[in-house]
Formats: sequence, C-alpha cells, structure tokens
Amino acid sequence: MDDFLAYVCHQVWKLNSCRKVSYTKGRDFFHQGETCSDVFIMTEGLVKLTYVTHDGKEWIKSFIMDKGVFGSRASQSLGQPSTFSATCLEECRALTLPYKTFEAMCVDDPKLAGMTFQFFQWLGLKKELREHDFLCLSAEEQYWKFMDENAVLAGRITQIDMARYLGITPIALSRIKTRQAKIEAKSA
Repeated sequence: MDDFLAYVCHQVWKLNSCRKVSYTKGRDFFHQGETCSDVFIMTEGLVKLTYVTHDGKEWIKSFIMDKGVFGSRASQSLGQPSTFSATCLEECRALTLPYKTFEAMCVDDPKLAGMTFQFFQWLGLKKELREHDFLCLSAEEQYWKFMDENAVLAGRITQIDMARYLGITPIALSRIKTRQAKIEAKSA
C-alpha cells in the first residue's frame, strides 16, 4: 500500500485541481448526510470514519492512521449524501481532489489504474475480514484480535472510540479488560 500512496501523491501533486489541506483535531473532512465527492489522500494524522444512528449513537467503521486514501463511495459514484463522517482525531494533512479527476487519471495512467485496483482488492479483503469478525467473534475475541493487529493504533485512540469500533459499550470493554487483569494477576 505504501507504493500506491507514494505513487498517487506524486501523480496527484502535479495537478492544478489538487489542494493541500490541514485540519485540526476534532474537525471533519466531511459529514454524514453531506455530498462530498472528493478523494482524500492523507499524508499525516489520524481519522475515524463514523456512522451516527437515528438515535444519535456513533459507531466507528474504520480508522485511517498516518497515510491512507478515503472518501464516500456513495457521493463519488452515485452523487448521494455520504453515509458516514470523517473526523480528525489528531491534526491531519492531506491532498484532496475531485473523484472525477482521480478517475480520469486512472484512465490515462495504466500503472495508477493497476495500483488502484490492487488497493481496492486490499480494501475489499479488509472489509470482508472485519465483517466476519464483527458477526462471528465474541466481543472479547474481537478485542484481542484488535490489540494483536493494531497495537500502535490502540495507543492513539480513546477507550470510547475502541469500544465504538468493536461495536460494544465502553462498560463492556472495561469488563473485558478487568477480566484479563484478574487472569494476569492470578498467573503472576
């Protein structure tokens, strides 16, 4: 993925329609319910992608840490409002350009098209595995898998955000951690 991001940044930076943006912690790149067809190529920072339910509960679909590409496919492909928000958890820097411009770049640049295809393959697999874990693993199993695979991220997010990503309440997460602490204390 690093090769893809480096190549995309290099190609995008040459365009007049590309903008460099910096956002402070707490600021949204875009809001759920807004139409935003831009592609964001993050070069620094931490973003959470969130859904807010009809009763105001926030659930986190994904984190973008340090480098990544994101945007609303509903807005980009269908012209519909985004189904989620993208919020900075730290100061973020990114390049942004209209999706149609990025799409035209892929048509004109076979290397970029191939790398973009590989990126979407990776993203599709990541989403499939996340759905499996969310639907088939217990909350405790999800927590341990998250900790094993995302130790650096775990140190940069709040326990509330971790719980929202795992689809559990902060109280349930606290209970999982308390059980583990008791197990570790008995074995010491």
